This record gives sequence, C-alpha cells and structure tokens, in this order.
Amino acid sequence: MSKLTKLAAHMTLGKDLGPERDYNERGRIRKAFSVFASNLKNMLVLNLILDLFALPFIIMFIFLMSRYEQSSISEAGFSFSGFLGIGYGLVDDTVAGINMIYGIRSDFFLYFFTPCMMIFSIGLAGAYHCIRNYYWGVEVKIVKHFFRGIKLHWWKFLITFTVLGLVGTNAACGTIELMRLMATQGSAGAGIWIWSILSLVLCLLCMLFCSVFVPMSVSFRFNYGQYIKNSVIGALIMILPALILTIALVAPMLLLMVNLAKYIVYFVMISVGASFYITLNVAFGNFCNDLLINAMYEYEQEQAAKNALAQKKQQNRATAKAQRANPKKGKKR
Repeated sequence: MSKLTKLAAHMTLGKDLGPERDYNERGRIRKAFSVFASNLKNMLVLNLILDLFALPFIIMFIFLMSRYEQSSISEAGFSFSGFLGIGYGLVDDTVAGINMIYGIRSDFFLYFFTPCMMIFSIGLAGAYHCIRNYYWGVEVKIVKHFFRGIKLHWWKFLITFTVLGLVGTNAACGTIELMRLMATQGSAGAGIWIWSILSLVLCLLCMLFCSVFVPMSVSFRFNYGQYIKNSVIGALIMILPALILTIALVAPMLLLMVNLAKYIVYFVMISVGASFYITLNVAFGNFCNDLLINAMYEYEQEQAAKNALAQKKQQNRATAKAQRANPKKGKKR
C-alpha cells in the first residue's frame, strides 16, 4: 500500500449531495468551460448579485485607498516635481511621501481586509451553491438557490474566510513593509524578509487548502472537523493540480500592478470573472471529491455488500449442514 493510499484511508467517506453520475469522467476543465458558456447569462446575473457582497472590497480598495493616498499627499504638501533626488527638500519629500503611501496601504489591509472578506464570504456561500448545481446539471433558480446556499453554508464560509482574511492581512502587511524599506532604504533586515516570505508561503498553503475545502463544503454533509481533515488530506494528495489551478487563478491578478490593465481586470471580475473562477474551482473540487471520496465510498459499499452476501451464504450453508446432520431437529411432532 502506497503512502498516498494510506493517507487517503484516513479520510471520512460519504456520498455527496449530487445526482448519480460517472465518478471517473474525464475532461473536467472542458466541462467547466461548457457549463460556464451554456449558462453565461445566468452566470452574469449571479456575478452581479455576488458584487453586492464585494462592495466593501470595491469601495475600500479600489476607490477610497487611492483617493486617500492622493489627498494625504496633497494635504502634507510634499513636492515630487522637478529633479527628484537633487536638493535636500525634494529628497525628504520623496522619502516621506513613500513612507506615507505604504503606511496608508498597510493600514487599509490591516483594518479592512478581513472584515471585507467576512462579508464577501456570505455571498460566496450562495454563489458556490448555485454553480455547484449548474455543474451537476441540476435546475437552478438563481435568487432562491443563492439564498438557500447562504442559509446552508454561511457559517462554514465565514469561519474559513475569516481565517483566510487574517492570513492574507499578515501577508499583505509583511510584503508592504518589505517594499517600503526597499524603496526608502534600499534594503531590509532579515526579520522583515523572513516575515514576508513565511507569510506568503502560509497564504499559498491556505489557498491550496481552500481550493479543496470550499467546493467540498457545499457538496457533502460532514462536520467542520471532517471537512478540514478531508481537505488537508485531499490537498496533500492533489498538491500538484491544486498548485497549477492556484497559479492559473492568481496570475491574472498580477495585472493589477499595471495601471491600464488593472481596469480591465476590475471590469472582467465585476462582470463574469468571479463566476468563472468559481466554476473552475467547483470542477476541480468535484474531480478531487469523485476520485478520493465518492469512488472510495462506492467501493467500500460494494465490498460491504459482497461481504454481507458471502456471510449470508456461509450462514445458509451452515444451517443446511446442521439440518442434514440432524434432520429431525426443529420438526414438530
């Protein structure tokens, strides 16, 4: 028995909430694109509903943070014109301005990122529930099933995304501090480098975990501890495809650092991008669930049925043998 098989043996098994289907079907990514394209209009509506829960993110990090940076620089009277770096005053203004900008960004992530994630998680519970049904080929009434998803799954998403928000806040603050020191001093201490790198690694591990946990949490009826155990084991077994999916989903977000491209990313995510991301994650989650949980549960049930049948046959043979040995036993006189 391989190490992965031994690891999978510790998972809690069960039948998911979906209809009967082929657990070994191929082409999951192709199916995700097909599901998304065939329900494009509904995905757009679902994305717009989800945007309501993303409003705190949109307001705080797209509008208010940049405007607050500009107004703070203007009120401080810093000068960034002319030959920067030549002249004592301009150097002071440049360093102070950079410190102020990075300080504002750090404060926004510190105070607002986790609360925004908590609000957004409620909408994600409804969106994942709807897109799960689309992927399974189950009829969906968007508003009804969206709020049914919130009712059923809100607490799982709230706990998980609160933790993810705290991890993300730590990673963002560490990275911002590293960038501030590199911009103003040209170097940073070992402690800052360790903080930044370890926080980013922890953030990546949490994302790998969530890539399995989130679709599993809307597909099975387990307790929270069983969700965590199964997701950790699933993420370890499927670490390579989970890593590829995570990189593929995060890579477009790097365009946010490009002034013109970031507005394209904003438009795509606000219109249909979030629904598309969820569809891909649901497809990956179903692949993991079918391969590891549903297939093993089905095999376990088949083996249990075979063992029960074999035991029954053995009992029948024993009974027949006993009757042949003592044919008068049990007969009425």
